[in-house]
Amino acid sequence: MPGTDLEPSIALLADHAGFIDVLVQWYEREWDPYYGEQGPGDARTDLESRCNRGRLPVGLVAIEDDRILGTAALDHDAATGKTPSVVGLLVAPEHRRKGVANRLLDFAECLAGDLGYEELFMSTTVLGELARRRGWQEQSDVEFLDSERGSLYVRNLTVGGAP
Repeated sequence: MPGTDLEPSIALLADHAGFIDVLVQWYEREWDPYYGEQGPGDARTDLESRCNRGRLPVGLVAIEDDRILGTAALDHDAATGKTPSVVGLLVAPEHRRKGVANRLLDFAECLAGDLGYEELFMSTTVLGELARRRGWQEQSDVEFLDSERGSLYVRNLTVGGAP
């Protein structure tokens, strides 16, 4: 049913590297100016580099019934220079607005805190409302590679700041 929240499992990409082929297609389609044929990015290289445990960069996947619903990573943000940042947060179009991004962000915030970070960053053009609802603070404007403008958000992960 549209709008119904899903309860996917969130896991490390390192434990589900078989999804990388699908994620490469998603990244190239969603972020063509960066990951497309004319862009400077290499989706496969970025995703494979995120197959870590306990250190950055680390990729996350949202899974339900052996299907991938979404992904995100904790990494260095090339647009802002901030580390750690939530990057590559992407939910399959048919599963958007069903709580998948929230679940990925819950896990990312906890993981960043467990890794000893006091703040977590995210630059976005489309997730500002979600970030603000979750207690992230808008910090500055960001201009992305394709001249698209967005905002940089920060989440305090210290006592009382984490979910």
